[in-house]
Amino acid sequence: MKGIQSRNFSYIFLWVIYYVWVISFISWWTASPFAANGFSVDSRGLLHAVTIISSALCIFLVQKTWFIKATRLAAATAIIGFFLFQFTQNVQVEKFYIVTIGIALGCVNMSILMPFIFSLNNTEKLYTLLGSNVLINLISLFQEGKAGEYLQDTGDWLLSAILMFIALGAIVFFSKGCLPTTTTISCVDAPVFYSRIYLTLVFNCIFVILCKGIGKGILNNTAALSDYAVLMWYYLGGLAGCLLYFAVYALFKRPFVWLGNITFGFFAMGLFCNTFVQQIPSLAVVFALLLGAGSTVGIINLYYIVAIVTKKYNSMHYLKLSVFCIGFCAMVPGILLGKYINDIHSFEVSSFASILSAAVMILFIMLSAVISQSDYYDDWAKDSEKREIDNEKLHIFKQYNLSKRETEVCKLLLQGYTMRQISGILSIAYPTVNTYCTAVYRKLEINSKTELLILLKDYSAN
Repeated sequence: MKGIQSRNFSYIFLWVIYYVWVISFISWWTASPFAANGFSVDSRGLLHAVTIISSALCIFLVQKTWFIKATRLAAATAIIGFFLFQFTQNVQVEKFYIVTIGIALGCVNMSILMPFIFSLNNTEKLYTLLGSNVLINLISLFQEGKAGEYLQDTGDWLLSAILMFIALGAIVFFSKGCLPTTTTISCVDAPVFYSRIYLTLVFNCIFVILCKGIGKGILNNTAALSDYAVLMWYYLGGLAGCLLYFAVYALFKRPFVWLGNITFGFFAMGLFCNTFVQQIPSLAVVFALLLGAGSTVGIINLYYIVAIVTKKYNSMHYLKLSVFCIGFCAMVPGILLGKYINDIHSFEVSSFASILSAAVMILFIMLSAVISQSDYYDDWAKDSEKREIDNEKLHIFKQYNLSKRETEVCKLLLQGYTMRQISGILSIAYPTVNTYCTAVYRKLEINSKTELLILLKDYSAN
């Protein structure tokens, strides 16, 4: 808790309340047949897709000189559009308002993302994501209670309107300090951005398509066919996922590896259970719990990874590509596939999608060791375990006039790898690694790995 700074309270509050409102009342991911929320399930599918596309386009237009005014204008447009939508009876006019609201929310999304990434430290990011997802699942549970009987008539609409006013009204807390002043790192030796880091985008995109898109469609089908309160168990699984995420970061080393395997493993096991729901109806509950926990852990990890990598390398290019790929190339196809599975209402289609998706997730689990080794070698995964990104330690290598390759070898030695392992990681011959090690020892005026660990203990310390 010591990592939370009072000057960032406004940005934390802004993210939590806005994210809770958007996901609970606007997104198709949480669209419920029991809770109208001011928008029907079909309307929320269109609204969610337009918002995502708008976000993917707006990220390329963000300019520090005008983004505050644009965000406030977009927030006002969304509020006005929301109320106009409620009082129109024309289907075509309703679609016009939905598109208008979606475009406005896309702009707001990008503006709120900036302080989350560049102003909050890692601890604040973690608690912000956990807090918002806990509230989302609690609100969803409340809406699903007694098949939606807790909120009758205009209850859902009023709750949505109140949260919308608080969320969009909080835009007044924005300041110009939430955008980066430069796109370069100010330390002596900037961290190297390897192209393999873009693999994180591939895995995030596949997660969104499978878990949040296809998984949601399968969930809706199972909920419609089952006598159990499947959706409520799904949200209970989401709460369990939040608790699990916190526990892994609190108790385990290399939590990033654990959380990736939890996401893929829970989703695969849940889908496997879903294929036998007709024979064993109670497996619908197990499926919903596992899918809820895996999806929640995965979505928290998605935002956290994007934030860590972007701030680690201060790369607006990575952020823009992340928003475009995850939003336009993953979320929109995920929604379309999920709605297709949901609209067909076919157990055979759901079973086929379950088996195929589970196979992909199992493949990810098999590759996790190689993937995590690469992520920790690039340092950003290690930084995810710390209170804040710290690139200043890289100057330690610079002062000894180490070459780029010598620095890479030295960092791996400090992480405990043997020369044989380093040869495999860097894809260079063992004698070449030995030559680099000799050069490192000569420049540092030492004779052993033990002396290296003592000399550079400041770098190797967590």
